[in-house]
Amino acid sequence: FKIPSDIDIFLLRDKERERAKVERERKKTLKVHEKMTYSTMMNAKQSGFKKELQKEEEAEDRELAAEAQRLKALRESISWKIAVTKGRELARLNIPSGSTRDCNKEALRYAVAIKRDEIQKLENLAAEEEAKLEKAEQYLEKDAAMFDEFLKENDKNSAQALKT
Repeated sequence: FKIPSDIDIFLLRDKERERAKVERERKKTLKVHEKMTYSTMMNAKQSGFKKELQKEEEAEDRELAAEAQRLKALRESISWKIAVTKGRELARLNIPSGSTRDCNKEALRYAVAIKRDEIQKLENLAAEEEAKLEKAEQYLEKDAAMFDEFLKENDKNSAQALKT
């Protein structure tokens, strides 16, 4: 089992959010006659405009494939950097040349230190995500309370309107 690089997971999510934001901004600038409702999109798919929509989808697919290639290159470059620097770090250690046992101990210490650092980084990311979730949960509870308050006020207003 290999844990995926934390950069890839969050980078994909951020890229998707950014792409959606750009798409929303692009749709805001369209003129009325260029905008499409859900029903017009369905009719367009059934009629001759289906090819045009497919071209747009293919362009998006190509963009996603290019993004996947960039992520793969990034992942490979990171693994390449680790492979290259791993030997250098070991070479910089002050290891007596005659003792392979000490060399193995130092290599193990180095590997453990790297794994501890990675675990710490993952724990920090998990704590940040939990904090974001708690904040979102608080906002949700606040919205629910405000909605309940609105419903009560609405009921009160409707009861008062019936009396009058």
